[in-house]
Amino acid sequence: MTKDKNERFHEKLSRIKKEINEKHELHEKMGMTNEIKGFQMKKTISGIKGLDPLIDGGFLESHSILVCGEPGTGKTIFGLQFLYNGVHDADENGLFVSVEDHPNRLGYYANAFGWDFFKAQDQRKIDILRVPIDHRGYKIVDAISERAEEIGAKRIVIDSLSSININAKMFDLPLRDQPDPTGTIKGKILHTAGYVPFEDMQQFTYLFISRIADIGATTLFLTDTPPGTAALTKDGVSEFVCDGVIHLQLHDTSKNVSRTLTVKKMRGANMVPGMNSLRFTKTGLEVGEFKAFY
Repeated sequence: MTKDKNERFHEKLSRIKKEINEKHELHEKMGMTNEIKGFQMKKTISGIKGLDPLIDGGFLESHSILVCGEPGTGKTIFGLQFLYNGVHDADENGLFVSVEDHPNRLGYYANAFGWDFFKAQDQRKIDILRVPIDHRGYKIVDAISERAEEIGAKRIVIDSLSSININAKMFDLPLRDQPDPTGTIKGKILHTAGYVPFEDMQQFTYLFISRIADIGATTLFLTDTPPGTAALTKDGVSEFVCDGVIHLQLHDTSKNVSRTLTVKKMRGANMVPGMNSLRFTKTGLEVGEFKAFY
């Protein structure tokens, strides 16, 4: 490079640096720096051994994560482990919202892996909310929000979204843009809202996930995958609404039965795609390297 070319190069470089600095100063004055001032998103451990390296160190706090799979893939155990290890390893209280199982049964399932849910409930570290399916007009979002607030829950598990969808017409969801004619609605989530039932399952699902996200806890939505299809969910919308999607599968071959875990989506994370082995151990689920099934 000649002297003239060298000088022109450095002059151009200086101009570029000056322009960048001027833009940066302008953005600082306008509050538009790359770092959003006053806002941070922290990571929280998943509690599932071997999963965090696949999702850039853990879940982002307050994110909604969909855990989908056919029956028998380990969704409920995944949720119980997420809650228990959240208490044990991250000092984060948790709420388990169940449609399908009685709280005593859930405690029994957890105990098989050494997770003492009954003790954690006595210590008000974990709570279990049983959602009724025979109570028309049940305000499910309020019920979850109130129980979460009572114990300061940082983690919530919904088991299951598919069961809630089946009974969607029994529940009333809050709408913020519908004026309350009685003027009696109170609470953090609702300000000028009314409650309405929903006929359309996809619309119900979309709003339900959004309203639970308003609570601010890291939430797992467990849901069924329809067997024999390529679809991830029965509702066809939750995988788009949630911040992350984890797919659990059961592979029944002529020689053995294998389970796998695949991270399909994880907003804000440098995730590792592809199938990974999923094993049941004495202490819970464990994610490992993918191995062929033969």
